Amino acid sequence: MKRWLAITLWGLTASAMAELEHLEYFTEEYPPYSYTTAQGEVTGLAVETLKEVWQRTGTPPQPIRVLPWARGYYLLTQKPNVVLFSTARTAVRYPLFKWACPIGYSEYVLLGLSKRALTLTTDAELGRYSIAAVRADASEQLLLNKGMDDTRIVPANRLGQALRMLLSGRVDLVATGTLAANDTIKEMGIDPASISKAYTLSAEELCYAFSRAVSDETVQRFQLGLTGTLASPHYGALQRRFMP
Repeated sequence: MKRWLAITLWGLTASAMAELEHLEYFTEEYPPYSYTTAQGEVTGLAVETLKEVWQRTGTPPQPIRVLPWARGYYLLTQKPNVVLFSTARTAVRYPLFKWACPIGYSEYVLLGLSKRALTLTTDAELGRYSIAAVRADASEQLLLNKGMDDTRIVPANRLGQALRMLLSGRVDLVATGTLAANDTIKEMGIDPASISKAYTLSAEELCYAFSRAVSDETVQRFQLGLTGTLASPHYGALQRRFMP
């Protein structure tokens, strides 16, 4: 009996290892978690953490594709072997995918022009404004989950596009994560003092999201590798490097 159990467990582990080598890994430009350098290298806290997980699980390095968020999210819902990161594990998304967590945490907010001094106090006020949000981003989904009329949400392909809508007066507010906003504002050369927080939508855990068809054992094996990484001195060094 014990010998049969050992053979079965070995077979399951080998199967999980094989599946980890046949997953497709997608991310977006989302500093400091993932971004492309001037030399064309994909790096960031989530990317380097993933590489450490591969080492711990005996997985050869895999290609990482950088896609617009809406495209990556669509592929996660349609293909059987996708890992998308860094994905906010919202209450609505939770049953749709399988998860390995955490990579980090993100606060989702509404940003407006400081000169307008817009401030919201309740979700009920969302419908008074036109709000730009990246398609399929957690911030867009949070607006919908809070009951906002979708016709008041102006879709953008990237956060930079949404911020340009705000600056031009096309929308009243932008829904986004704070880390992504800070980096994009800096990259675009926008005066940070000209943008202010009008409302906090939510704070969510960022994770690696797996297609539902990926086996539970494969996700568990990945999670073990991630848990070991998070507890290691190497992860502390990565945090100091990417989030000083």
